[in-house]
Amino acid sequence: MTSEQLIELTKELIDRATHFDLEYVIKAYADNLLIVKVDENGVVDTMNKEQLVSFIRENRDSNADPISSKTEYHYAVCDENMGMVVITRELVFDGKLNRKFFTVIWEYLSGRWQIVKESAVVRY
Repeated sequence: MTSEQLIELTKELIDRATHFDLEYVIKAYADNLLIVKVDENGVVDTMNKEQLVSFIRENRDSNADPISSKTEYHYAVCDENMGMVVITRELVFDGKLNRKFFTVIWEYLSGRWQIVKESAVVRY
């Protein structure tokens, strides 16, 4: 996969996940997923696949409005079975704008590309 193809895959992920496409999310994220989020005070929070799926399911079932998919792509690199995309996302939670740097690590597992790690850090 090329870096450009990895960016396109990430764009599809963001579009489908922000619209709470549960089946897509289950396939796109690896079973051993680890998401690490660091807030503006340096407090670390983690999430696994089960927690992410629960979040997506709750939003889908409550007919929540889609999350913003506004994304700026900074960097992507990919080799035969692993890739990384660095982006900025603009998200609104509890009425507050959050700009965050995300690093998304993809790996080719079980015949498809899946996200194995993701980190998010507040961007000022």
